[in-house]
Amino acid sequence: MILNGKKIADEIFNSLKELQPPEGKFVVIQVGNDPVSNLYVLQKKAMAEKLNFVIEVQKFDEIVSEDELKQEITQLNNDPKVRAIMVQMPLPKNIDRIKISELIDVKKDVDGFSYILEKSPFTFFPPTILAIDEILRYYKISKINKKILIVGEGFLVGKPLFHFYKDQKLAVSVLKKDDADYEKKLKESDIIVVATGGGRVFSKDDFKSGVTVIDASTVSDEGKIRGDVNLADWPNGVNIAPVPGGVGPLTVAMLMKNYYSLS
Repeated sequence: MILNGKKIADEIFNSLKELQPPEGKFVVIQVGNDPVSNLYVLQKKAMAEKLNFVIEVQKFDEIVSEDELKQEITQLNNDPKVRAIMVQMPLPKNIDRIKISELIDVKKDVDGFSYILEKSPFTFFPPTILAIDEILRYYKISKINKKILIVGEGFLVGKPLFHFYKDQKLAVSVLKKDDADYEKKLKESDIIVVATGGGRVFSKDDFKSGVTVIDASTVSDEGKIRGDVNLADWPNGVNIAPVPGGVGPLTVAMLMKNYYSLS
C-alpha cells in the first residue's frame, strides 16, 4: 500500500486555512543553489502563500562566511518582528551546521534544531520526525512490540528519530552501513525508515513481506527527485511511503503546524 504523505499534508493545510497566521515574519535562510533545497524552499513558499502569509527567503551565495551567517541570525533573533527562523540544509562544507543551528533562538526555532542538538528546554520537534510519525499514526500502523529500524544515522533524520522513539520506550535501532548483519537486520525489521541520502538504493527484495518502509531521503538525480527505494515492481503487501509524495510534503505541513502554534 502507498502511504500517501501528500494526502495527509493536504488535510493539515485545510485545517490551518481556517486559522489566522501568527503575526510577524517567518524567515528562511538559504545558502547556495542545491536543487533539493530549492525544491523545499519553493514548497514552503507555496504553502505559505496559500495560507495567506509570506515566507521571506534570505538567500546567500556559497562564498558567504560562517561569521556573516552568524551575524544575520543574531540580528533575526533580536528582531521582535521576526517570529520564526529556519536555516535550509544542507550548508556548504566551509560552514559548521551545528554552530549555525545552535545559534537560533529556541523560541523561533520552528525547524526543531534545538531538539536535534539535544538542547533543553526545546520548543519544537523537527518537522521531518513529526511527518514520519504522523504517517504511521494516520495509517494506523502500530509501533508497539515492533522492531523499528532506522537506516542511516544522519544529523537531520537518523539521530533525532532514534532519540524520539527511544524516549517512547520503543524497540528502535540504527543500522550503520558497516554493520556485519546489515542484510539480516533489514529482513528482521517490521518498520524501516531509510535515510541514507542516496547512499544506497533498496529494492523490494531487501525487506520481508508485511514490512512498512518509509523513505526519508530526497536525492536529485539527473534533474529528477528520488529517494532511497526503487519503486519498480513494488509489491502490494509491503507498505511504502515513497519519494516523491511521502515524507517531503508532509514535512512542509508539519513545519507550518509548528509555526501556527506560535499564534
